[in-house]
Amino acid sequence: MKRNVQVWLCLVVILSLTVLAVGPASVLAQGGKEPYKFGFVNHLTGDMAPYGQSLKKGTELAVDQLNAAGGINGHPVEVVYEDDRGQAADAITAFTKLVETDKVPAVMGSASSTKTLAICPKAQESKVVLVSSVSTNPALKECGKYFFSMMVSDDAQGEEWVKIANNLGAKDAAVMYINNDYGNGVKNVFVKAFEAAGGKILIAQPFEEGSKDFRTEVLKVKQTNPPVIFIVDHTTEGAIVIKQAKELGMTAPFVADVSMVAKETIQNAGDSSEGVMGVRAASPTGPIWEKFKAEFKAKFNEDPTIWADFAYDTMMMVAKAAEAGGYTSDGIQQALFKVGETYVGPSGAKKLNEYGIALGDFDWVQVKKGDWGSIPKPASAITTTTTSK
Repeated sequence: MKRNVQVWLCLVVILSLTVLAVGPASVLAQGGKEPYKFGFVNHLTGDMAPYGQSLKKGTELAVDQLNAAGGINGHPVEVVYEDDRGQAADAITAFTKLVETDKVPAVMGSASSTKTLAICPKAQESKVVLVSSVSTNPALKECGKYFFSMMVSDDAQGEEWVKIANNLGAKDAAVMYINNDYGNGVKNVFVKAFEAAGGKILIAQPFEEGSKDFRTEVLKVKQTNPPVIFIVDHTTEGAIVIKQAKELGMTAPFVADVSMVAKETIQNAGDSSEGVMGVRAASPTGPIWEKFKAEFKAKFNEDPTIWADFAYDTMMMVAKAAEAGGYTSDGIQQALFKVGETYVGPSGAKKLNEYGIALGDFDWVQVKKGDWGSIPKPASAITTTTTSK
């Protein structure tokens, strides 16, 4: 009898450990239906980790809510997270693993346009949906039918900079840009639009990703005596550029791109960031956003981090497409356009153009007392992007 009790207790312990090991999604699957798996590729380590980790948190919140509501047509949702380490080769390896080993019909990623452009041909070749939350290089519209982006293209961001220049009364301007696909994309659109509007670019100065000393580049820009400097970069290098510019006596105001409008820029640049302007992809400020903010803080004990709302909406859009079109790449691909017609999330509406890229508008912001705060836009600058580029 004693032996039977011991055996019974062992079985209880083993069963308990098994439940803990497989996690809530797998437990739900044991109730009948197998999980629906999706892939995620982003910068989870390295200098660009603040972006990837933030996007991961937004995705995790969406998965929690989807599963709490019963999953997709009764199937629990699982996401397989892969780290591209900020490298194109690693992004390709991660994508290939997700497609060939995990057999996912859709992959979410990457944040960087360079990495997303590297993955795009693989997505088209394998006929697997690739949805980037925030990659925005204009060249992405050539990726093909299986590519989607949840953030407005750099075509629109470059034109938004022209509106800021006009508002500042600047007929001349300098541009500093990270020398990669993202930086070149924003710079090229801005230069073309600014010159078409009668402006003059005094200098377009590139700088290299991963560098820590930009004094040479800053001095070249300073020599042109620009009334305003537009800078496109990630938070790491961009903060150093701003800080070193102030140290070298640069007094011209900086206007940053969407990638730099993050708390990390202020943290890294310190007091030098005060007064820096920027553009931010417009998001709702009403009940939708407040609800998301509260739920995010409840889960992670912090306010939403950069682009977490876009990642949340990406996961929700993919889930709704799988629910409507079926758990296949083609089903998701076809349904995403329809889902985007009516979907509005914390990062805004998600109507898609013919290239699968979200339309939208921008907010203007400025660092005030150590934080990014909204600044009013003139009536002439308030337009929503409703046509594709």
